[in-house]
Amino acid sequence: MPRVVPVTVSARPDGVHPELPRDGTPLPVPTMGPVSRLAAAALVALTLLGLAVALVADLVVLRQATATVFLLLELGVAPALLARPLRASRFTLVALVGGLVAAVLTGITMATLHVWVPVPAAVVVATATVVMLVVAVRRDLRALRDGRLPEAPAVEVPRPGDQAPDPRALDRRALDPEAPAEARAASTARLPLVPLATVAGVALVVVASLLVRGDPPPGGLLSIEGPLWWAGLVLLVAAAVVAVVSRRSPALPLMSLSGAAVLSQAIAYGTPTMVSAARHVGVVESIRANGGTSTGVDIFQSWSGLFAAVAWAADVAGLRDVMVVATWWPVMISPLITLAATVLAARFLTDDGRAWIAGGLFGLTLTLNTLYFSPQSLGVVLSLSVFALALSGRPPISGARRRSRPASVAPWRLAAVLVLGCALAVTHQISPYLTTAALVVFVAFRLVRPWWLPALVLVPAVLWALSNASVLGAFLLPTAFGDVVSNAAPPAHSAATLPVPVVKTLAFALPAAVLVLLGLVALVTVVLRRGDRRAWALAVAAVSPVSLVVATNYGAEGIFRVTLFAAPWLSVLAASLPWHRLLPRLARSSARARRRAAVVVTSVALVVVVGVNVFGATALDWNRVASADTTRVTSRYEETAAAGAALLVPGTGNATPGARTARYDQVQYLTREALGGWPDTSSYDAAADEARLTSGLEAWDATERWVLVSDVVGAYDDRYGFQSYDDYTELAAAFAADDRWEAVMTTPTATLYRLSTTGAGDE
Repeated sequence: MPRVVPVTVSARPDGVHPELPRDGTPLPVPTMGPVSRLAAAALVALTLLGLAVALVADLVVLRQATATVFLLLELGVAPALLARPLRASRFTLVALVGGLVAAVLTGITMATLHVWVPVPAAVVVATATVVMLVVAVRRDLRALRDGRLPEAPAVEVPRPGDQAPDPRALDRRALDPEAPAEARAASTARLPLVPLATVAGVALVVVASLLVRGDPPPGGLLSIEGPLWWAGLVLLVAAAVVAVVSRRSPALPLMSLSGAAVLSQAIAYGTPTMVSAARHVGVVESIRANGGTSTGVDIFQSWSGLFAAVAWAADVAGLRDVMVVATWWPVMISPLITLAATVLAARFLTDDGRAWIAGGLFGLTLTLNTLYFSPQSLGVVLSLSVFALALSGRPPISGARRRSRPASVAPWRLAAVLVLGCALAVTHQISPYLTTAALVVFVAFRLVRPWWLPALVLVPAVLWALSNASVLGAFLLPTAFGDVVSNAAPPAHSAATLPVPVVKTLAFALPAAVLVLLGLVALVTVVLRRGDRRAWALAVAAVSPVSLVVATNYGAEGIFRVTLFAAPWLSVLAASLPWHRLLPRLARSSARARRRAAVVVTSVALVVVVGVNVFGATALDWNRVASADTTRVTSRYEETAAAGAALLVPGTGNATPGARTARYDQVQYLTREALGGWPDTSSYDAAADEARLTSGLEAWDATERWVLVSDVVGAYDDRYGFQSYDDYTELAAAFAADDRWEAVMTTPTATLYRLSTTGAGDE
């Protein structure tokens, strides 16, 4: 049935809907009814049934699919069904994040203690899930029998004697961007155009991407996608515009837009969108092979919460290659980030439409921090969830003086924050501290109680860091402390010998420009709402991530993490812009004029943000995507090379998907930087360059010597100005012509060689 929540900060320009009570009187909010909840339970039950059938009939593919989906996506559904009825968006967030947290904590516990029992652990959680599903289903069937069907949004019920509302007037109000929720409820009963358009748009994107499967081209994804793909994207944008302007929910189109680029990449390339994902897969395979983590080996082993969770799921599913999980991870995490940001925004914006706009803005402005299979991607979701829980005890609307302090967070929410804090502590190194910094800001502005709530995130992180202090030396340099300018500088490529291509510059400059524009809109909001301490709290929270670059440069990536943790608060401020103060004449105009203006502004904003998102995410595919051929070649090297062997990458190591197997710590990877860098490009001699590199490798201390020649390495060097692609092609031909190099594995875009002569430095 509909539950009530206190009215808080409204997204209306004047701060409060005129139709809403101004004294904090509760309003009905639609929650999931028995039918929706039974559907969620049926989905999990079907997955478990499919897994049981797969185990009995030895259906490998079905087992891989069902076990992976259950342990990484559905583990939290049954517990969420036992909770009190929630809105669909919050239920989805609780179920997905709760399941991921359970998988992380289960996996890291087994991995840390080296009690690796993946199948028995899965049996326990599956049994518990079945029990919880039975309890939840019985309760919902009883509610269904009793006629409690809170499926439709709550609509204001006229008082006795009141004149019945005119349906046509309700319909007109539903099209008004400033109409309250009950006005648009009547319009939602019509044909669900927005969901249908969203499904059609996603279908077009999927079909179009299936038609262009292959290796990434120099022009990126946009250069190969055809009219069907563009039509799908236009349909999604149109659905979002219609939803926003007509006051329908833009949830489906905005979440689909946030994942459209990564979905297309996963289908078209069939491999992770970032080379670094291969190294993370190597940690997963190491946990599977060794029955736990190897503490002190590297920072990935020490903060391996995500990797342990995936290792658990992979062992239960019988996955031979975890790269498939790494490939599809962004497709799941991108919409989830948008959803989490929306639920957080709803703590400040009572208007659902504006909350979804804030979440969509955040989800679509993340291309400076490429989403891929990484702890950071999960860390963002966990941080947003912590904020949403902590800010639940927020103060009433502006002008309400009944209490000056926020309500304390409920005990169960405090426990949930602690659990999330523990999962965050074992997953990512910096996310807990940036989360704590923002929480401290909200405590200072009296928006969060109790005052010690940030400790629930900070203490687990500090304890985990102290237990893994041996691997933090390279990240906590005393000389870097306080050097904000240097720490905030983006990565520099001093070894570059050529001008950087325009496409590479634009791939970073355009997303940065959108973030600057977002910040300017947020600044205008703060100025116009300067009397509202919540606006100031959001502004200071957006500045709080700067604390990271005060302490460290985080491997020259500090500025990217600062923007990542500032963007949620900037998005909320931008979405709450009081436009009527900027455009008073428009605010006093007719509903038709306001509707037209809303269509134009929303369309332009979405086209710009979506366009920059897609371009920023795909423009560098040629050099950024983990090539399938190169991935197979590095896997062959790590699986067959002797311990202590060295593989030369005649270019930058940033384009090499290495360290991707359980033996990654037994072999070496060597790049050009270690052998003197790149030669002069004015008079390039490929044969001389190959001879110099081979000689340097022969002198390297190794049991065996290998070399990898890959198109993606040449592409990366070309895009970052290290070496032209033509020169790299000549170098590849020189290695092929040298009789000392024996081709071990040859693919269309990559070749693995082994040195057949004995050189100095052999052991």
